[in-house]
Formats: sequence, C-alpha cells, structure tokens
Amino acid sequence: MNQGKIWLVVKPTVGLPAFLGGVTIIALCVHAAVLSNAGWYKQYYNGKAAPKTAAVTQPAAPMAPLAAPVAATPSADTAVVVAQHSPPARK
Repeated sequence: MNQGKIWLVVKPTVGLPAFLGGVTIIALCVHAAVLSNAGWYKQYYNGKAAPKTAAVTQPAAPMAPLAAPVAATPSADTAVVVAQHSPPARK
C-alpha cells in the first residue's frame, strides 16, 4: 500500500468511516442521477412494457457468393530460389 503513511496523520477510527461514507454518498448520487435521467425507468417502474420490435427474418438483398480461392502453383523461379538456399548435402 503506497499510501500507508496516511494513518500516521489520520486515525483509522476517523479515516475509514469518512472514506466509506464518501464512497457511499458518491454512489447514491450517481444512482440518483442515472435513475432520474433515464427515460425508460419510469415506464418500467410503472409496469408499462416497451413496444416490441419486429424481428428481421431475411436480409434485404441476397449476398453475392464468394469467389473461389485461387490455388498458388509453384513456378520455376521458386524452385531456383529453394535450390540456392538449401543446405549442402552431407557426405
């Protein structure tokens, strides 16, 4: 704990309740702000259901098929490069 020396100045019996009380007050303020500014919360709390959206069953336009992958064929240049870089044969 890099802030451990604070307890040499502030007693833990005062500091801990003050810290936890501050965290509690901040949490309650954040929750109150979210619940008062969320438009759906009042409707949900009163039991009104949200309107159901229609499910999309088919895409708007069919997708084009993917092109077949092109197979790479080794060329003569590749064979020359491999032959130049191969290790010498052992006797």
